[in-house]
Amino acid sequence: MAESTGGRAYFPTKENEFNSVYADIAQLVRHEYSLAFAPPGLDGSAHSIEVRVSLSQDPALNAAVASYRVDHRQAYLAPAPR
Repeated sequence: MAESTGGRAYFPTKENEFNSVYADIAQLVRHEYSLAFAPPGLDGSAHSIEVRVSLSQDPALNAAVASYRVDHRQAYLAPAPR
């Protein structure tokens, strides 16, 4: 469920694993961006979503792209027509 909704799931089993989980979550929150769009049609159907990171025109900046991870929901349900 976490993957299809763009989230992550953590399952620490030992007390000493919680600190790394908290650190990971804190890192995610500090580097989070939100994207929004309006569905092109109101058909009441499910539609898939694809999010991509484009390379920069500056080759010096492209080395960092390999470390990007994009978490996003895999689909959305468009509102039905009224």
